[in-house]
Formats: sequence, structure tokens, C-alpha cells
Amino acid sequence: MYVHLAKRIAMPGETPVTKCGWNAVDGYVSAGCADGLVKVLKLEIPENGDARTRGVAGQAQLTKNQTLEGHSSAISSIVWNERFGKLTTADISGTVIVWVDGPQNEFVQDMLNNRTKNRICDMKWNSTGQMICIAHEDGNVIIGSVEGSRISGKNLKNKLAKVEWSPDSRLLVFGFVRGDIQVYDLKLNYIAPIQIFCIREGVPSAEIAGIEWYDGSGGLMSANSKTLVICYENGAMQLMNREDDPSPIILDVEMHVVSVKWNDNGSMLAVAGCQTAGDKTHNFINFYTPWGEHLRSLKVTGKSIADCAWEAHSLRLVIAIDNFIYFANCRLDYKWCYIQDTVIYSFYTCTRPEHIVVFWNTKTNEVHYRYVRNLLGIGGYGSYCCIGALVEHIAPPINSTATDTHVILLCNAIGVTIESKYVPFQPVHICVTQSYAIIAAKSLIFIWGIGGFVGSQMAKKQVFERFIQIDDPGTVRHGDELQLSLMANVDSMETDDPITSLCGSDKWFFVARLSGLVLRYSLPACSLMEKIECQFRISKIALNSIATLMSVIDTSGNCMLIDMESKEPREDITNFKKSDVWNVVWATDFPDSFAIMEKTKISFVRGTETEEAVPCSGYVCDYNNLQVKVVMLDEIMKMHLRGVQAPSADYLTIYDNKLLREMKAACEKLPLEQVSNMIEKDPHPQLWRALAEEALNHLDIKIAEHAFVKVQDYYGLQFLRRLQQFQGENFKRAEIAAFLKREEEVEKIYIDMDRKDLAYQLRRKLGDWFRVVQILQSGAVASDAMQNEAWNELGDFYFDRQQWATAAKYYEQSGNNSQAFRCYALTEDYAALQKLSQSLQDNDPLLKPIGDTFATVGLSDPAVNAYKRCNRIQEAVQMCIEFSQWDMGIELARQYNMNDVKNLLVRQAKTLLSQNKPFDAIELYKKSANYLEAAKILYGIAESHSKENHSLLMKKKMYILCGLLIEKYRTAMKTTSRKEKKSTAAISASEALQGLLTEETTGSGGVSDTQLIDNVWRPAEAYHFYILAQQQYKANNADGALRCALALTEYEDILPVQTIYNLIALCATSCGAFNTASKAFLKLEDDPSISEEDRREYQKLAFQIFLRYVKERKAMKRFDRSYCYFLFLLFLRTFRNVVIFFYYFVLFRIEKKKLYDKSRSFCHLTMKDFNQQPLGVRNSSINHIFEWNSYQTYHNKEHRVPIVDSSPKSARPYCFAKQKPSTKDHVVIQEPPIKDYFKTSLFACVTCFWMIAGIVCLYQSFKIRQLLKKNNEVSQPKDKRPVLSGQCPQCSQRINDWSLNCPSCDWRFPPCIVTGRPITEYAFWICPGCKHRALENEMARLDICPFCHSSVNG
Repeated sequence: MYVHLAKRIAMPGETPVTKCGWNAVDGYVSAGCADGLVKVLKLEIPENGDARTRGVAGQAQLTKNQTLEGHSSAISSIVWNERFGKLTTADISGTVIVWVDGPQNEFVQDMLNNRTKNRICDMKWNSTGQMICIAHEDGNVIIGSVEGSRISGKNLKNKLAKVEWSPDSRLLVFGFVRGDIQVYDLKLNYIAPIQIFCIREGVPSAEIAGIEWYDGSGGLMSANSKTLVICYENGAMQLMNREDDPSPIILDVEMHVVSVKWNDNGSMLAVAGCQTAGDKTHNFINFYTPWGEHLRSLKVTGKSIADCAWEAHSLRLVIAIDNFIYFANCRLDYKWCYIQDTVIYSFYTCTRPEHIVVFWNTKTNEVHYRYVRNLLGIGGYGSYCCIGALVEHIAPPINSTATDTHVILLCNAIGVTIESKYVPFQPVHICVTQSYAIIAAKSLIFIWGIGGFVGSQMAKKQVFERFIQIDDPGTVRHGDELQLSLMANVDSMETDDPITSLCGSDKWFFVARLSGLVLRYSLPACSLMEKIECQFRISKIALNSIATLMSVIDTSGNCMLIDMESKEPREDITNFKKSDVWNVVWATDFPDSFAIMEKTKISFVRGTETEEAVPCSGYVCDYNNLQVKVVMLDEIMKMHLRGVQAPSADYLTIYDNKLLREMKAACEKLPLEQVSNMIEKDPHPQLWRALAEEALNHLDIKIAEHAFVKVQDYYGLQFLRRLQQFQGENFKRAEIAAFLKREEEVEKIYIDMDRKDLAYQLRRKLGDWFRVVQILQSGAVASDAMQNEAWNELGDFYFDRQQWATAAKYYEQSGNNSQAFRCYALTEDYAALQKLSQSLQDNDPLLKPIGDTFATVGLSDPAVNAYKRCNRIQEAVQMCIEFSQWDMGIELARQYNMNDVKNLLVRQAKTLLSQNKPFDAIELYKKSANYLEAAKILYGIAESHSKENHSLLMKKKMYILCGLLIEKYRTAMKTTSRKEKKSTAAISASEALQGLLTEETTGSGGVSDTQLIDNVWRPAEAYHFYILAQQQYKANNADGALRCALALTEYEDILPVQTIYNLIALCATSCGAFNTASKAFLKLEDDPSISEEDRREYQKLAFQIFLRYVKERKAMKRFDRSYCYFLFLLFLRTFRNVVIFFYYFVLFRIEKKKLYDKSRSFCHLTMKDFNQQPLGVRNSSINHIFEWNSYQTYHNKEHRVPIVDSSPKSARPYCFAKQKPSTKDHVVIQEPPIKDYFKTSLFACVTCFWMIAGIVCLYQSFKIRQLLKKNNEVSQPKDKRPVLSGQCPQCSQRINDWSLNCPSCDWRFPPCIVTGRPITEYAFWICPGCKHRALENEMARLDICPFCHSSVNG
């Protein structure tokens, strides 16, 4: 890259600039000064025009210059919120102001905070612009939102210096004054410190100059690019991938650093600082790659540099120094090359991890893309280019460690890889010649012969590969010889004098080293021929077309020439020197001519004479025929960032040499003969061609002929002879314009002459079919053939570019069905292909390939239709069989009377069986109505599954499918027999018998087939009833489970005997059928297949079960007798107590009445006459004590009324309050005795309580009895006896509900498939699919058959 200063702007009042910033979105530049002044500027460069007036070469205009007032002290921080267009400034007094662009395009204050007086050391917006972190010098940290609200805050208790957000805004990195770095989360919780490797132990810690973390918004150069930089003021710098990177890159910039800034895409790091040499101080800005490699240094004049900031596209840099802000232009080193009218360049974005390599043909404006991960370099020559890239984590050989490997791709002009080569080093420099590709690392050179790959015949010849170790130039080894040693020692090839540039031809190649040494090697020997020592550090070298002159550019931008042939130095070449040069391109036709790029200008040099420079903001592609082709890569990169994919011709500019410019100017002012004489003095083929063109424009045939003779242009002379045959001037001018390839002018002339037919022929010859269509549609005489031809050619145009969908539309319009079919097939548009097939006539040759296309993707219906229409029935049937469309294939065979279809199906079935595809063969037999063969295969699969550890349900389903196939076979046989019967008038007895036995003898097996047909359902029935019994047992239906288990006794040949009788014993024991359980245990003990250990276990288990049953029955009987006796006694005692209670209750009521009548005589007596003494009546056994209530009448007389309170004379144990009888104020009335009435009545009440408790206990006892009864029924109930529940439908013998056969007539009762109970009724339900029976009342609630799962309604 190259950087140079372009513009300087001074601050008012010579105020020093302390901080600066650049808004990457709107282009505003902000500068903060020491007195609180804030400037907002906008320096725009032209966006329109060619390379002379566009880009960095254009005249920059200052379109905005605003002063922001609000601060009173030096600005300490200034940051942009680019997403919301806000500027945030802070000064050392703690004032923070947020500025926003107002409606009148003027920045105004949006928010102000001057409450804190602490110095703000740093502040940063996060990557999304939603939050800002403000760090004060005393350790206070505030996180606020873009609206101005406070999110969080905390005092970190240490002096802060810098702050930075992580790219995902989840972490905050704080740098403290003492030099340590710590990581906090969004809530300001401490997480971990960042280990600092760039500060050595024992070295005093320095203050932090900057912490910058690239957010990745512009993409990454590579997956291992460093994005986090920590730099100290003493020059120590550390580059990291993340906050916990274990292997950071350490370097020392060797200057006092004041600022570090990443560019917009993370490809460069600018480090601003100063170096002190004695009493002088020099300001520098150093540029580094993400891996710490030094790119360029820019020296800036001034006393003290303060800050720097990047523009959006990394093309300009603003620098704050003293009281000025400088603008520097950057000429970036893009990865690009130019070959055969094709510009090849690369860029990367944040949306893809790869570099996008663009192949842009500048003539046809066609663009091709290629995606390369970890791109490192591009070089090209002629028609081919080489692309170097990093291939990560290649699997290492045995006994070796994993290493990164690099690849070199040889591509043509459209990005197609011709050859590739893996190398064990990083390809830093790539130089391509006609026959060789020279790839160099820092100390290693690889020469790859590509002549065999890029020849006219593209024949791959013997591989030419050479490796040269730059520090050992005498050692040249072959690729195979050095490859393994390079893989092992690639890390030890570092050098202090790396390679900086390469150039070469087919005979020589030159290697420039940083120290100024140039090495010359011969090809193909690869031997060192010469060493050239320069007294400067070399940056770039370039060689002319014949390898006689070489240009050298040093690191300071000075360009010199070196004569590679003359032994004595030439004075003109020795004295040639140009400054501020960053690129040199030699002419391909003149070996002493070259173009120089100086800053933002281009100048042409011939020999040592330099022409006047002209503005140029592009990059030189080619210098040929006195013309330089320049491509504006800066503008193309901006275009891609805006989302535009393909560049246009506006990004290409042609510069003419001085000779060519002067000749064109002379043609306008002087006669052509005089111009011809001028060219004779300094001839050049391009000058004669330009003169011939001017002569043709003036219709000067003589001068044109002279010019064509000078350049030996035979085609031009033939054109002049043909031109003289035209009569009209317009026709001549049209032919001249066509000869000069000015087609637009020719067409305009023809249209002005009203000769659209000639315009049509012109465009047709040129192959411009888009314009042909426009001419035909504009009203010219056009036939259908002309229209179809134009549409067809347009279809070919898009077809060649693999745009098949667009090509298909034009083929449809042209009626080219064959090409339309190819486009539909390539785009897999089968709906359109089906429409095309339907539009074709029968027996069209295109129907066969259309049918094949449909068949390849499995679209059987359209394929069959296509085959039928072209009479390819055999292919249609074969396709149906291959895609298992048996119905369709058989229908086709029957429709077209194909007799061999059955044999074809059989062969296909055998093929499927041989390929271990039995289910496909079964499906084939089913579709062909050969159900018996299908059942055989399926029965064999079911038998193998039954022997394996599969689920019972799976086994049942397999056998059911087999049974259903047999049922279909029976139905088919019956149908066939009926048809034969109808077709025959009379049938003999033997024939009738033969028809009845058809079902038994049809097939290939005889006996085996008959057994399969008769017994096919038995395995399914066995598994069905076995599953049903287990389901019923789990549902606590032991009786139903026992019925189903007893039905399994007929399937001992299918299920293991131990399995069957285990289930019977379990169900019988659970439901109390101990007789049946005993028989099951006897069967298990007598089974010979059971081991002796299992037999003893069965005997032990049976003994325990029956012994426990006997003990529990006896205990239950004793409990029943004791419990009934207790209830009887409780009832008698309760009844007695109730009778006593009622007796005393009636007695109490009578005595109470008597007492009440006697006490009424005392109600109106006063106690004054008796000296206020109460009456007392005493009895030997019972005292009736009356208390008196006093009251006064209206005559003021006091009365007392006695209150009766009967209580025993003794202690009265049933009263709560005891009172001693007293003779004072009481009347004791003597009554006859009542036989201790109260004591007895109270006892009666307690007895009543016990009566109620007895009733409750009685009720609870009944409930407990029922529960015990139910529990005993489940666990150990009474042994059940067979219940006579029905009679045999044959002999009317009474039978029980467990019998499977009648004991009298041996009639078998079919079990119900729902419950497992034998069916003895005449009314039952039969499944239409499997023909099994069930009880009608059980099937009333079901919709499907529980056995085969077919519909109840068939």
C-alpha cells in the first residue's frame, strides 16, 4: 500500500486538536480542541466521472464547516454513533454533550450532562449504537442507552484509562491506569483479567494508549484474523482473536503511541505516535496487517500528533496534529490481476466466510464468481491466473503432526480451475509468466511449470517443480525431494531479510529482498546468475517485456531503473529517479516505455523522458499501443458494499500517450498529409492506425491506404478496395463505421436511410440478437422464420451461459422443442416438460427421450403416456415393474395383449429376491394377483421373525398379512371357478370334483400349499389370544384372561408349552380357579422340555400357593363366627338400654308435673312476715331447693318466686357446680322417693350414646366386610367351580363357559376374538376380511376388527 498527505485544514485561533473522528456512514469529520471547540467538517470527493475526476484523484470539496459550542475545557473524547447519526463529545471537566443533525442540516444539542466533575477518560458506543459506556478517571462507569436513560453503573475502585465493547456487546474491556486489562459483563460484574504478554516481567508498566476491538461488520480477511488490539504508550502491542486468546501476536512499534484504529473491514491497523531522536521529534503513522506485519509508515510534519481516524472505505485517513487536521489518501494493495481483457479481483463481506473472486470480462461485460476461503494472493499473465489460498487442517501423514497446507489454483479467464498444487508454505508473492508460475514465501521460492497446462492442445506434459531456499541459493531441489523436509522444517524458514517482490520472464526471474538485494535466476535451470545490491530497502520491482530494464520502488516511494544488459552503467538510467511512486507498469510493445502511478496521478515515461502527469484514481491494467487501460477498483469495492454485484464499463478508463494525444490534436487542426509527415519522423503502428481511422472518417482513401500499407494491414487494404464500389456517401460512411466497429453509428445511418433490412443484416452478422429482436419488433419486414431464428439464437446465448430457465422461454417462442426439452430437464421443470410432451404429435422422436427423463426421476404416469404415444409399450411395462407400479404395468400388458408379462413379473420377482428385497417381491406378486406366492414369501419371513426376539404384535401382524393374502387367493380362485362354470354348458362329475379341488392343487407345491392355506391363521390366532389374555389380566379381568389362556392350549405347536401354562396358572390362581391352576402346574411339571431346576421351582411354588389358601380359609371362618357373635351381644345390650331410657324418661315427666303444681302456692307469698326467711321442706333422701327471685309491684311491694333446682342431697356427682344446702333463705319441701331417678336416666343417656356408636360400627363393619370380601376374591378367593352357562348347539348338552369342545359330541366352539370366550350362540359376527367370529354384543362398540384391523363394514 501507499499513503500520502493530500489536504490540511487549520483550526481557528491556533488551538491544538486533541481528538478527531470520522462518521463512516454520513462522511462527517469531527475534531475536538484544547479550548473546548468542536468542529464538524465534511470533505466530499466526486462520485461521478472517469478516473481523471472521480475518487481520490478528484478535487475534494469542503461542503460543511460547523462549530459546536458547549464545552469550556479540553475535549477528552469524541465518538460517533453512526447508526443514529449522533456525535458524543466529552471534556476533562466531566461535561458530556450528545449532538444530533437537525432539520436544517446543522448539529444541535440533544442531551447535556454536566453534573459530574470527574474527568472522562474514554467513552465508546457499542456496535449497534444502542448503548454507550462512559468511563471516568476515578473508576466510575456508566452505561446509558441511546435515548439517554441509565442502564447500569458501578465504581470499579481503580483509575480507568480506556474502555471498549466486544463485537456482540456482551462484554466490556476496561484498561486501568496501572496497565492491567479486565473484562466485565453488561451488568458490570467482573469476569476475568486479560493476560498481557507484551509487557515483560520487571519492566515498569506503561499507560494504555488504546484498546480497539474490530466488530466484524465489514467481514474478516481470514478465519484466524486478529481483531482485538491492546497497545501501550511505550509501543508494546498485543493482537488477539478474543479476550482469552492463548497465542496472541506480540510486537513493538518502537515509538510513543497515542492512538490505534482499525479500518472499516479489519484489514489494516493504524498506529499513531512519535519518535524522539535527540532534540527532534518525528510523528509517524504505522500501518499493520491483522497479523502484525508492517505495511507502510507515513511521516507527518508537526510537533505533536494527537489522534487519527479512518474513512468508511479505508481510502482516506484524518490525522490530528498540533492545530491542524490532515487528510491522507491511501492506495490499497488489492488482490487482483489483469489477463486477456479480464479483470480478476477479490473482496469479502460479513455475509460470507469466503473471499469472492470476480472474473469481469471488460469487453463482453460478463461476470463470473468464485468463492475461495482464506485467500492470500492473486497473480496472472496472458490467459491464466494463479490463486493462492490457505487450506486448513489437512489430515497429516502417519507419524507427523497436523499442519496448515496452502494451495495454488491455476484458473482461466472465467474462473475454471485447470490445475492445482499444494505447497507447505504461505504464498505471499505470485508471479506468472507464459510458461511458469513463481510463488514465493518469505524465504522460499517455488517454480511451477504451467506450459503443459496452458498450451493450445492443453496436453499435460511432465510436471516441472523446483524449490529454492533463498538463504541457500545454491541448493535447488525437485518437488518430491524437498516436500517432506519442507513439511517438517517450514517453521524454521523464518528470515530477517524476507522477499518483498518478484518479477520475471520465460528466461529469467528476479527476486527482491527487503535489504536491497536483487537475485537473478535463470529458467528452467533455476540457477543463481547474478546478485544486484541496492543501497535502499526495496518494496516492489517490475521487468520490461524483453527483460532488459527493471524498475525498483523503495519503501519511501522512490522509483529507480536498473539496466540488466549493459555492463557499464548508463548515466540516463542511473540518474533517473521519481518520488511518491507506488506502481510501475511496463508497455508490452515498447521495451523502454512504462507508466508510473504517483500519488493520485499517472505519467508516461519513454526512455527517461517523463510526460506531464494527469489525475488518475484507478489501477493500471495494461499499457499497449500507446494507451493505458485503468480500472477503478476503489469505486468497484464501494459498489459491492452497496450491494451491486456486477461492475459496468464506467469503471474502465483509457489514457492516451502524449504522442497519440498530439497526433489526434493535429488531425483536427492540420491536413492529413502533414500529419502523415509528422508520423514519419516518429513512427508507431498505433499512430498509423489512428491516422487511417481519421482518413476514413474524412473519406480520404489515399491517406488511409498509405497508413494501412505502413502497418501492413492487408484486411484494411481489401476494405478500401471494396469501399470504392459503393456509390452513395451514406453507404460508404456506414461501411466505414462498420469497419471501425462503431455499430451504433452504422445502425443509425441505416435507419435514417429507412433501410431497416440492412440494420437487421448488420446485427445478424454481428451476432447481436438482442438488437435483432428489437429491430424486428420495431416494424421492419420480418417473417416467422426470422423471428424464430432470433428467438432461437437468444436461447442459445443463455444456454451457453447455463441460464437454462431463461433459455427455455426463448426456445418456446422459437418452437425449438428439442432444446426446450434439454432446458426443462436441466432445470428439473417437469411440469413444463409434461406440457411439452402433451403438445407433441404422436410418434414424435422427442417422446422417447422425454419418457426416459420422466422414468429416471420416478414420474411413472407421464412416462407411460410418453411411451404409449411413441409405441414403446415394452419400455413402459418395464419401467412400471422397476418402479413397483404393478397395477399400471399389468393393465398395460392386458390392454396391449402382452403374453409374456407374467414371465416378466416372475423374473423380476426372482431378481428382487436375489437382491434381498423380499417385500418388493411380495408387492410384485400382490400386484400381479399371485397371492399364493406372495403368501409363501411372507410366511417364511414371519417364521424367521417368530424365532427372533421381536415384539409379539409384530409377529401377529406378519402372520395376519400372510392370512389376508391367502384370503385374497381363495377369493380369486372362487371367482375363476365361477367364470369357468359360466363359460361351460355342461360339467361332468369329475370336472366338478376337479373344480372343488382346484383350491388345493393349484400352485407349485401341492401338500405344502394346502397346509399353508389351511393353517395360515393359526399362528396369528395364537399370538392374538396370548396378547389378549395379558391385556385382560393387566386390566384386573382374571376371568376373561383365564378364558383366553385356556384357548391357547390348542396352539402348543406354535407357542412354547411353558409360556402357555405359565399364563394359565397365573390367571387361574388370580381368579381362584385352583383346580385349573393345579392342572396347569401338573402340565408344567410333566413337560420334558423343562429343566429339573425349573421343575423343582414349579413344585415349590404350587405347594406355597395351596398351603396359604388352606390357612387363610380357616382363619376367615373363625373371624366370621367371632365377628357375628360380637355384633349380636352389642345389639341385645343396646336394645335393653333403650327400653330403660324410655321408662325413666316417662317417669321424669310425671314427677316434674307434680312438683310444679306444688310449687305454685309459693309464688305470691312475701317473706316479711316470716322474717325474710325462706321455707324449707326436708326429706331424708332427696332435697328440693328453691332459690328466690325478688321483684316489686306497682304498690312497691316486694315479692319472691322460688325457682326449682332439684339435686341430690349427697355430693351430686352429675352436677358441675356443687352447692351445700342451707336452711337460710331456702324452703325445703319433702317429696316421696323416686328410686334415684337422675342417676339411672343419666346412665340411660350414656347407653343411648353407645347405641349410636354401635349402629355406626355396624355400618362400618358391613363396609369392611365387603372390602375384605373383594380383596379375598382377588387374592385368595374360594375355588370356583364350572358354571353351566349354556348348551351345545348340536346336542343340547349343558356346558360351562370355559369349555372349548362339547364333552358329549366333541363339537368345537370358536372363541370370540374380542373376549376369548367360546361362542355357543347361533347369532355371531364374522369379519369380512379374516373370516373370524365374535359376539355381536361385543362388536357393537367397535369399528374395526380387533384381529385383522379391517373395517367392520367391510
